[in-house]
Amino acid sequence: MSIEAPLSFGQLYSWREIDSYPQDWKQEANLPATWDLRGLTLGQVNAALRVLFLRHEPLRTTYHLRDGEPVHRVHPGVGSPIVHVDRVITDFGDPDRTTVELLSRPFAMTDELCWRGVLVTTDGAPMFLSMSFSHLILDVWSIHRLEAEFRAVIADPRAEEPAAPSPRQLAERQRDESARGRQESADRYWRRILTDELIPALPTLPAGVTRDRIQATLHSHRLSFLTAQAAKLHGVTPPAVLVALVAAGLARYTDSTRVAIGVMSSNRFTPESAKIVGTMNQLIPVVADVDPDVSLAAFVTQLHWAAAKAYRASCYDIDRIAALAAEIGPPAAHDGWFNRLFPCWFNYLQLDGEAPQPRAAAPAEFAWTPVARQFGQPFDVRVTVRGGRTSVALRVDPDLISADGVTSILRMVALGAERAVSSPHATVATVWRADETDLAPSLFPTSLQLAPA
Repeated sequence: MSIEAPLSFGQLYSWREIDSYPQDWKQEANLPATWDLRGLTLGQVNAALRVLFLRHEPLRTTYHLRDGEPVHRVHPGVGSPIVHVDRVITDFGDPDRTTVELLSRPFAMTDELCWRGVLVTTDGAPMFLSMSFSHLILDVWSIHRLEAEFRAVIADPRAEEPAAPSPRQLAERQRDESARGRQESADRYWRRILTDELIPALPTLPAGVTRDRIQATLHSHRLSFLTAQAAKLHGVTPPAVLVALVAAGLARYTDSTRVAIGVMSSNRFTPESAKIVGTMNQLIPVVADVDPDVSLAAFVTQLHWAAAKAYRASCYDIDRIAALAAEIGPPAAHDGWFNRLFPCWFNYLQLDGEAPQPRAAAPAEFAWTPVARQFGQPFDVRVTVRGGRTSVALRVDPDLISADGVTSILRMVALGAERAVSSPHATVATVWRADETDLAPSLFPTSLQLAPA
């Protein structure tokens, strides 16, 4: 018999976010996974997948509306949404194309499983498994966790199941009386953010509405090394270095002395929470006081500790915060309350464990996205680190920051990472002069493609 339960805070956050997407962009909530299965038997693969399917409730979860509010149901006997296809693989791009095709298909918000897959064999021998997961049920951390558990079960079918609560059990804990203190602390943090009149109000969109956005991405191996060195030198984390430099750029182009950037928190700060398979991510605003005369060393350190403080309030009931904002905030200009709460977005994903190379000299790359995601935040930064290379994607409302401004902010990030290592006592204002400073080709390209019209 299916079990119906309220959503955990992470599930509710993801529901409210994805529900705000325009209907034609719901596929943006999908997350990919492609597993190499070569060398395994079909029996091994199916047995390991069966273990995961029975072990993790999100893989057997559907969402439903009860009195207009979302709930989730965990089903004991639902079938797996993985389709088995036997075919000849013609080239190395086949797995990626298969995964991309799955990603292009949005999931319904209700009444169906929120993932699907294609298991490809050739003459019965497993080749790869492509999957698409909605953020409604899993985050990137959980997808990596699933693969690790899959490999562990393949290696030892009797491997012990990791001890971790399910999202249903987590929801019970979060609403228990024993959690009241943590939630009241989160309320106090949010109240300070919502009543801070020095944080500039940025132009946001109503729910479901699209508008032109522009996006450029800087790719650099050298940036990975410098960010890691700066983090080590100043006793902070690589994400703290980058979010500080992004905050400096935002302040420069909004002519502000204080900005708030929503930093994505994994909410996995304990050994137990690190084992949870589900959707846990939530944005939490981090306030940055941007003084052009302060040193980069001091500014990066300040942002590190501001983020650490914010993370203590990063697991919260999004509906409760929305009600608080309606109670104490200015009158709403539109119904897009999720966009109003999070006008600025910063996310950092370390996708593998490859260390940056000290002598990385590969030329940096800079590319404009032909058609950027046309909804959501007016200022959105996504950092991914893979294979020793850092990619910083900046997407903005062009009425807030121009194409030249996007290029300039990405130059600031590159220059700031270099100065944080070579001249840590240089001021934030020196980073603002990035357009006047020559950068090594390994850090920023010398010639750039034109922004899309």
